[in-house]
Amino acid sequence: MSGYHRDPQHPAYWCYGGLRIQADVEVHRFVAAYASNKVGAGNSALDLASGNGALGQQLLDAGLKVACTSWDGQCELPVPIYPLNLDHVFNPDSVGGRCYNLVCAIEIIEHVENPAGFLRSCAAVLAQGGRLIVSTPNVESAAARLQWLIHGYPQIFSAEEVNSNRHISMIWRQGMDYLVRQADLEVEEKHLLGPVWGFKPPSPIKRFVYGLMQRWLSGDLMGNSRLYVLRKRDES
Repeated sequence: MSGYHRDPQHPAYWCYGGLRIQADVEVHRFVAAYASNKVGAGNSALDLASGNGALGQQLLDAGLKVACTSWDGQCELPVPIYPLNLDHVFNPDSVGGRCYNLVCAIEIIEHVENPAGFLRSCAAVLAQGGRLIVSTPNVESAAARLQWLIHGYPQIFSAEEVNSNRHISMIWRQGMDYLVRQADLEVEEKHLLGPVWGFKPPSPIKRFVYGLMQRWLSGDLMGNSRLYVLRKRDES
């Protein structure tokens, strides 16, 4: 099975080529299109914490020379795979002794103990003229705000998510802008992607409430995921 398709066992999730996508499918589509149209075939890409390799496979199909990092050994793509604990500082020596034209950190920064240090390490493995793509849950979305009101936190940062999926570092818009500056990076593009309600469509009542919130409240209420395209600060 090739291309994007619903996971037949879990219809709320998407797959690519039989590999489950552990993020919003629109984020993966964006990264694959960016890699194809703005990075280009033959250039190098590093997929951090690659999971089972769904994004790495898309980058391969876009013609890039791909390497991955993995902490759990689930990625079995025929590419260099470096075992890496992203809570620790890493540098080019950690990922094959080189820097990369494209570095992808998709739905990773909320899992690490030190988001600022993580971004600095990402910048260290970024080639001159390269780009870093980072995505993280949008905790300003209408769904997340309603969850804040009811529970006191977005559901993706509940105790269950902390303990089972290690969602430990909540990143909001102003905080992310600060972290980017601290890592000597600059924002080239910002995007809000995916449905506002996340993986599971809401009930009609919740959909109505979300619509009212989007009409009357300010901020980034649209999109389940917040995505940044970053470059090193000293680039023109």
